Amino acid sequence: MHPRILAAFRAWAMPTACFCGTLVALLIVLAWFPKDSAVWTQPIHAIDAPSHYYFVRKLLNDGLSAAIRLNPNDGFYPPLFHLIVYGLMRLSESLGIRMGLFAAVNLVWIVTSGLVFPVGMLLWCSCFFKDLRIRYKAMLALLIPGLSVSSAAHPYWLFNAGPLFSYGLAMSLLPFLLYAGWQLIDAATTVSDRSLHNIACWLVVNLVLWLVVLLAHPRIAFTYLVLMGFFILFKSSWQSVLSMLCAVGFAGIAFYWYVSHRDHGKNFSQPATWFHTFRPTRSVGESLRIVVTNYLPGVSGWVMSLCVGLAVIAALLWSGDRLKDGLALVCSYVLTGVIFVCSAALSGPLANVITAAWYRGETRPLTMIPLATIPLLVFGCRCLLLSIDAHGPRLIAQAVNAHNHRIGIEPSSDELYKIPGFIELLRTVTCAMLALLLVMANIGNGTRALQADIARGNTNWQTAWNEQLTRDKYVVLTRVHEAVGTRGVIIADPLNGSMYGMTLYGLNMLYPVYNPMDTKNGKVFADVEKAFASGDDKQLLETVCPVDPSYTSHSHQPARSDPKYFLDMGPQAPSLQMFTYRAQYNPFHNKRLIDDYVQSGAMHKVQKYVAPPEAHEDWALYRFSCH
Repeated sequence: MHPRILAAFRAWAMPTACFCGTLVALLIVLAWFPKDSAVWTQPIHAIDAPSHYYFVRKLLNDGLSAAIRLNPNDGFYPPLFHLIVYGLMRLSESLGIRMGLFAAVNLVWIVTSGLVFPVGMLLWCSCFFKDLRIRYKAMLALLIPGLSVSSAAHPYWLFNAGPLFSYGLAMSLLPFLLYAGWQLIDAATTVSDRSLHNIACWLVVNLVLWLVVLLAHPRIAFTYLVLMGFFILFKSSWQSVLSMLCAVGFAGIAFYWYVSHRDHGKNFSQPATWFHTFRPTRSVGESLRIVVTNYLPGVSGWVMSLCVGLAVIAALLWSGDRLKDGLALVCSYVLTGVIFVCSAALSGPLANVITAAWYRGETRPLTMIPLATIPLLVFGCRCLLLSIDAHGPRLIAQAVNAHNHRIGIEPSSDELYKIPGFIELLRTVTCAMLALLLVMANIGNGTRALQADIARGNTNWQTAWNEQLTRDKYVVLTRVHEAVGTRGVIIADPLNGSMYGMTLYGLNMLYPVYNPMDTKNGKVFADVEKAFASGDDKQLLETVCPVDPSYTSHSHQPARSDPKYFLDMGPQAPSLQMFTYRAQYNPFHNKRLIDDYVQSGAMHKVQKYVAPPEAHEDWALYRFSCH
């Protein structure tokens, strides 16, 4: 090859491969995303969706000052995802483009899932193939972004599970932090790269990325520890390891204090009593299959499990002077699998302790699997390629000579001349296995297609009359908006779908999410429930009339003196019955109490709505008699 062509190839191979690989990943995510127009104009009907929409509306209403008090009780919730959505909507507004809330949320998810996450995975995996030849680095750079978004585990799973937008964003940003952490360890432990300036630079990068990731979701620190802890343990000095253990101990104590303060009244000294409502969602066998297949179905899953097995063997046997990296990757993968199996298939105090940091369920541990699997595959591929280079010619020559000796033929120079070509074929086959895996994982991926169907269904009107957001309930909330506006305070059970009044129109719902906590400034929630259940007109009005929800209490026009309403819109939705403390809203469904308050004059009916025939009674909007 001409030297100029070779120089141009070396200069442009990696940038071109990175760009094309990222483009492939983005196209995979776009191809998955629901095509229905409803997903851009209607909210997602899922238990956590109204919370995220509420957080953005709070930012739009109060500005950036609301970022540290997004929860309805003015408590902290990780604001980064909502700040990005808020910034996108303000930017489009300044450009004269009207962008709806639901469209903005979708765009942020697509960009962070289809661009940010694949780029981060490529950067993180580059730590494990940087010593390869340029052509193989380019091949891997072309494949890694697409492989990163091939599994339903991430980023697609969290779009439906919750949806957990904030945690999903943190998971998509985590590879950048892992890359920076690995580079810091490498700069501090590699003699040739060790310099105070280099260490200081990577330390600053780590601190900045830590701040960003923690703003996305603080609990991602536990996942970081799973994926990076073994690198620190195997590659760092004993002083660094001791510092890490002290930091982990301190974080554990802080975490224990936080949950004890937040969830008061629980016995945290008895792990067997934690998560008493938890029930395993999968068998042990199914959970293990998900781990080894990277949640890929069918033949692609079997191919993935074969590749993972080869990668583990290569990382442990053929990693050469990078054995510590191989051990760390294998141990991280195994620990990820243990956490997921405990979260999905096992119960008991030990499983409770292992999975407590991930809220006990399988939802969050499932998203860890691709971040543990893809780097292991890449490192295994790197070990195979270098092993072929180091030992392939000798082993092949020995095999040829032994064969010729058995049949009595002298070694031929033509046969030895063919060895480099055979070695090149082996290298190509090694990379082609990952390419085949990428193709198979994205053709007929039924698991991922099921997630797309769920996402599509979650934005269409629900057909069961008593579900979260039906066409009838949308009509009711529209009429409430026309009658009340966004100033009047509306009290209603959020689990019957009334919380979507805030989602759709910014209605000033006292309960804009399904689980407003009574800590910090949240005492009002329990007070209103208790007063409504009392049957005492005086107690009810003295409690309800001064109410000013967090949504308006910090604005220049508080709602303390605005009208207060009660919305009766049917029973709690069946799909929201998993909320453990749903009985707290039972007083809002007591028809005798409601009729008594109307007869005594504490409330009077403002609007009557025609409910579906299955409801057997009409819905109504009442106004409290506040003076």
